[in-house]
Amino acid sequence: MTTITRDSLAQAAQEGTGIAHLSPGQAWAAHRLAMPPERLEKPLAPHIAALLENVERMAARQFFASADRDNAESIIRAAHDEAHPMFLRAPMLKEMRQGMVECLPGLTPSGVNDAGEPVYRLADIAAALDVSEEELLARAEAMGMQDQLSTTPQVHPLH
Repeated sequence: MTTITRDSLAQAAQEGTGIAHLSPGQAWAAHRLAMPPERLEKPLAPHIAALLENVERMAARQFFASADRDNAESIIRAAHDEAHPMFLRAPMLKEMRQGMVECLPGLTPSGVNDAGEPVYRLADIAAALDVSEEELLARAEAMGMQDQLSTTPQVHPLH
């Protein structure tokens, strides 16, 4: 069993994962509330479980209210918005990565970032979509996602 510490709780919240007996949402809520690890022992006290559930539910309401479910660009923007907790964003990001693989099977990552996520060259994406790099850049700017693009990312090349 994993021991819950402030550092492990922070890491779980950042990665959108659970820790020990805490779900990803509970781990995020406990970190957000700066709860002392000793208050998170198993079994959770009923009032602690209720508090974590309420904080998790409030974050979920804010997250889902930030995106128009009928607008793919809005959903993509919400999934990449770091103001929202990773436990809510991670499933969407995973689905989008899977969609990239299925829709653009010839596109291969040029490397990985520090988090181990695949990184693609803009030129490769443009070629796969048969559009210009300028068009992709303009689209990213229009969507408010230009910060997701970088000309000098911390990329670790794939061998």
